[in-house]
Amino acid sequence: MTDYWVEHGSAQASADAIRARLKLMTRFMDREAEAGRLVDPFLPEHLDDRFLERFRSWAIADPIVARKKDDSGNWIDGTSRPRSASTVEESVIQLKAALSHAFNARRTRYVPPLKHKTRDQVTAQRSYRLSVDGIAELLDFTMRGSGNYGGHADRLIPLRRYLIGAVCTLARPDAILDISVEPRREQWMKDERRLALNPAGRLQTKKVRPIVPVVDLLHAWLTETTEWLVCKERKSFDPNQRIDVVEQLRVASVRSAWDTAREALGIPDGWGPKLIRHSMATILAARRVDLVELEIALGHRPLSKTTGRYAIFDPDYLASIRAGIEDVVADLTRKAGPAIHPKLTQAHGNVTVLRA
Repeated sequence: MTDYWVEHGSAQASADAIRARLKLMTRFMDREAEAGRLVDPFLPEHLDDRFLERFRSWAIADPIVARKKDDSGNWIDGTSRPRSASTVEESVIQLKAALSHAFNARRTRYVPPLKHKTRDQVTAQRSYRLSVDGIAELLDFTMRGSGNYGGHADRLIPLRRYLIGAVCTLARPDAILDISVEPRREQWMKDERRLALNPAGRLQTKKVRPIVPVVDLLHAWLTETTEWLVCKERKSFDPNQRIDVVEQLRVASVRSAWDTAREALGIPDGWGPKLIRHSMATILAARRVDLVELEIALGHRPLSKTTGRYAIFDPDYLASIRAGIEDVVADLTRKAGPAIHPKLTQAHGNVTVLRA
């Protein structure tokens, strides 16, 4: 697995996910070795379905624990959440990939016929979706806050920015957190009103990040962004210039804020920020957008390299998707009011934004 990571996994766009999957499998193997259940040396031919079943049972019982720093700067365990069966199965798939890599590199003569479970086998069919009213409630929550965020709604700015990105792009959570207006990333085509969800230099994976049209709402937020769309804001007063200075700092996740909002609004447990993507796709389909265009916008039907190079500049590129999103935004404007507008445009004009 180490060779696979060094020679292949670390160079992939999904390197962080690959590392996490391999780390989970490595931790399990260490536990098995400590318990005396692994022979020494442990070779590929020793892997079988019984090993995988023990791994699945152990991994599902092992929660995902967030790490944070205490007041002294020491890392401590934070909140935890259950590990899903689908997440566990990703580690099995990664193990199989590592074995195939070793075989292709002629480091082993045998690859055991391990069988991973399909997503349908480990993920129950779930049909829960948010309506436009539900999304409006989420946006409103980011303005007022409650619970852990009571009186501290400013801490919910990253979640609000995430929601705007999710509504306007239909993208997956990792792609939304990766949206930047930094010119070198070549994502925001300001004049063409297009946004490349896949930044320059990043290779596409099976989870394709398409180029999507930029509706007016997203354009307004990108205009008020210095680097990362999903960011927190830190305000301070500059006595020399006598202005408020706002720094926008990138965040790695909005999960904590999402969980607080989910509990406050009664969204079922187990649904993460990706629910907005599923909900928007359902809302747009119900509003009769072109379903082929919807598949393209979701990254489920990638354009060929040649077609994509020119089609994105066609004025009618994903026209029904753009119109559908604008229609949803119009409804949200009526229901959520100021929550959908860039925060800085509502503040006093005597504000300067600094790059973090």
